[in-house]
Amino acid sequence: MVYFQFLRSAVQGVSSGIGQQQQIATGVMETIRGFIPKVQSAWVGGDEEAFAADVQRKILPAMVELIAAIGGINLNLTKATGIVDQADAKAKGMADQLGDQFANI
Repeated sequence: MVYFQFLRSAVQGVSSGIGQQQQIATGVMETIRGFIPKVQSAWVGGDEEAFAADVQRKILPAMVELIAAIGGINLNLTKATGIVDQADAKAKGMADQLGDQFANI
């Protein structure tokens, strides 16, 4: 018996969607990484190395942070689900114990 109302299927759906967003962000980062040599080879007028360095120094680390932040959401959802499960087990134990005491009256 579940004591706390918890929409596990909704949480799992959100978690799945977040995982998909993390994969999309990873794909975007890989696409950006793949464009660097293409842009460098087509660059006219110099500074192509500075462009590549800026992408490597600014954009790619920001993408890594974004991917980690998205992953953190799922990590926290998993922790929250565990806390709800623990609380439910504790509430069940307390209710069972109370039931035993009433049975002895």
